Formats: sequence, structure tokens, C-alpha cells
Amino acid sequence: MARADQETARLHREYARQVVKRADKPATRVATEAGVAASTLTRMLNAPEDSTSTFNARTIRKLQAYSGIPLHFGGEASASSGLRGFAEDAVQFDAESADPAVSAAIAALIGSRDAAVPWTIRTRALECLGYLPGDIVIVELGRQPEPGDVVWAQVSNSGHSVPEMVMRIYEPPLLATATLDRQLRRPLTVNAQVIIRGVVLPHRLRPAPTALIG
Repeated sequence: MARADQETARLHREYARQVVKRADKPATRVATEAGVAASTLTRMLNAPEDSTSTFNARTIRKLQAYSGIPLHFGGEASASSGLRGFAEDAVQFDAESADPAVSAAIAALIGSRDAAVPWTIRTRALECLGYLPGDIVIVELGRQPEPGDVVWAQVSNSGHSVPEMVMRIYEPPLLATATLDRQLRRPLTVNAQVIIRGVVLPHRLRPAPTALIG
């Protein structure tokens, strides 16, 4: 039983490292932005290898909503699947450095949705739908997609230890782009390595100039 507890604890430590790595911010700031106690995250990151300390369910839900990384991802990704070279289509919205008016607009759009997370577009994968680099979109995690929805998907086994996240159009069984960039046009098949994690809500913000499009 002790070995099983240690393995669970190891997975939680690895998960904490992946969350901090994806955010590219100090652990204490990640904790604050995710809504968890800083000591909870730093204690997990600094735990010894034989520790059996784990996150509780509430902390896991908050970290998943913040990072978009599910706890059950695999370890080191295999380089043999052929899913290589994806540039992540969005990064976590940085509320601290944003215009307060933009942050207020995002909060209003999110409303009471507990699983809604804002992201900033950074590629041209959906430019023909009007989603441009710099636009801010809101992803509702766990929402069941309908054909034609813009979705947020996890691409695993792409030669990286952290799954890459892309935004695509859901056209079952494929995820498609809407772009003039040839390098981004290759469709993805939804399978065990390409998993839809959320749906992009039909609103977007373009901070410069400050204008709401939806």
C-alpha cells in the first residue's frame, strides 16, 4: 500500500511541476492565480521522493482549470507518434498586466462559469474565422462539443514532456484549422493522443484597440 501511495504522490509532484512549467511563472504566483495556498503548491514541489503527500480534489480541480492540463496525462511523451511541430495556439491570459477594463470585460463574460478560463491567441490557426493573435478567448473546460465548434484540444506524444494545446474547428472525427498559413493546415484526428478538453465560447476580446467582438 505504501508503494501505491508513493506512486500517487509522485504523479501529483510531477503534475505540479508541469503546471508551473506551462505557466512559466514562480510557483507562489501560480498558486495565487490558481486560487490555492502557496504553501500547498511549494510543499508538493519540494516534497522528497518517498513522500506520500498528495493534493486534495479541490486543489486538483483549481489547478486543472488554471492550467488546462488534466492530472491523468502520461509521463514523458513518445516521439514515435508523428504528431510533431505544433505551436501552442494560446497562452494563459495574464490578468496582472492587462488593462483593467479588459479584465472586467472578461470577468463579465465568464460570469458564474466555474470551469471557464481566458486564453490569449498567439497563432493564425483560426484567422479565417476572425481569431487573430492577441485576441482573448474564453474556454469552457469539460463542455461537450458540437460539430463546427471551436475547441481547445490536448495533443500528446508530440515529442514534448508537456502536452501541447491547440485550438481547432471540430469536424468529427477531425480537428481542422481555418488559416492561410500552409504550415498550420494539417488536420488532426480525435483519438487517444488528440483529446478535446473544452469549447471556445462565442466571444472574443481584442485589447488593442479595446473592442468586444462576439
